[in-house]
Amino acid sequence: MMDIIQTRWLHIKKQLLSVLFWAVFPLLFTWLLISGTEIVQDQSSIPVGVMLEEESELAVQLKEKLDSSEFIRVVDIDNETEMRQMVATHELDSAFVIQEGYADAIQAGQRNQLVTSYRTDLSMGYTPVVEMIASFVQEDSGKSRAAYTVMNLGEALNRSSIPSYDEIINEIHAIEASENLIFTDFYLLGEETQDDTGFSLFQNPWGLWSLFTLLSTFFLFDWLIKEKNALARIRFTFNRFSFQTYLLYTLLLYSFGLFVLDMLTWGAFSILYNESFSIPQWGYLVSFRLTICMFVFLIGLAFNKQLPYYITAVLIVLVTAIISGIILPMDGIYENYPWVAALNPLRQVVYEEAWSGWTFLAPICLIIWYVKGVFKDAAAN
Repeated sequence: MMDIIQTRWLHIKKQLLSVLFWAVFPLLFTWLLISGTEIVQDQSSIPVGVMLEEESELAVQLKEKLDSSEFIRVVDIDNETEMRQMVATHELDSAFVIQEGYADAIQAGQRNQLVTSYRTDLSMGYTPVVEMIASFVQEDSGKSRAAYTVMNLGEALNRSSIPSYDEIINEIHAIEASENLIFTDFYLLGEETQDDTGFSLFQNPWGLWSLFTLLSTFFLFDWLIKEKNALARIRFTFNRFSFQTYLLYTLLLYSFGLFVLDMLTWGAFSILYNESFSIPQWGYLVSFRLTICMFVFLIGLAFNKQLPYYITAVLIVLVTAIISGIILPMDGIYENYPWVAALNPLRQVVYEEAWSGWTFLAPICLIIWYVKGVFKDAAAN
């Protein structure tokens, strides 16, 4: 094995920059794409000014709810005159002042004249933001009315222990969190639930990373094409192991080295995106790396020249991106042809599963190739 490591190092030294680039390519481009997307989203969001005349819990919660929206960017303003000037000069699309006494008005069940707004004729985001504020105010006002209704019922029934206003509101929040009413799926009697079979490579950094990893593995495995030329294979006639064994050892060496890089990527993602460490996730990565390496190795065996290999590699990555549902929705195809999803080489990472169709096909094809090569060499000798 040390001889193979020394041999590979002699080859790698001649193209060290290229190997290093493709080694860090998945992590680097995943970070660049996600960071660029976040910057574009931040710049494309509509700036909306918000000023709080009181620092009550309800007023702060209203501002936080607005800030959680994806299409607006809340700008904190402390001076109302400055706010009006920024709206007039279009530095802000619109602005809103949550007035003094907002919390008391909400608790009293009032919903009118609680927020002062500023806009111009060019304020594109004014109407949707007003609708959002109205819905939030109505929600808080409804909770307040419900709390007072419960308290009044307790007094009417002469209950000895009547919950306080804050206790009722906290219980309402607890019920909302536990029941998840907004996102609960309802089905008719006899209707079967449908699982989401579509891939979503952009839901976390691992999806993008897996696609870039597939591409980088193809370019790192061009050593296979170079080793298959006739001049390089002559030395194996007098070697202690066959050419097929040498390729398999090299495959294991590259797989181990790339898996070490995957672990470093995992650490980087935990720092950049708060990705947690878990034993199942480690299993997904091991399975994904072995599957991808075997898949690319088998593809490389079919080529003797680098240019057709590179072109085929790019086409395979593009097809994988398509069947992963990035470009076109694939839910209908997955429902009618489940094997399409099963053969997606990115399945382990995206679905967090320990297998894909290639997890079973690749080892079988690899064994067939090796046995066939051994018999061929034996017949030649």
